[in-house]
Amino acid sequence: MTKQELITALAARRDATGITHAEIAQRSGLTERSVRNALSLKGNPQLSSLLALVDALGLELQLAPKGFGQSAGSDPDYRPVATRVGHAVAQAPSPPYVNKRRSP
Repeated sequence: MTKQELITALAARRDATGITHAEIAQRSGLTERSVRNALSLKGNPQLSSLLALVDALGLELQLAPKGFGQSAGSDPDYRPVATRVGHAVAQAPSPPYVNKRRSP
């Protein structure tokens, strides 16, 4: 998905929900002018603004490898598996406790 496709999808979500630019601004912490500019056809918002808009519109942004979901060449049995990475998964697990003290 390109940046412009993301902006178009966010604008469509705004239209579908009927949320005003003022409401989005309040929810996102952006100014109303920033929201209006970001969601325009010529918008070029920063990533931080896009993420704030995604959240304000009740959406989440998920990353996937390029081509994810497309057929894998000649393998007719290929089926992509959706995965989600949450906060608990993204953090490295703590190593198990090992008592290194030796008995006398």
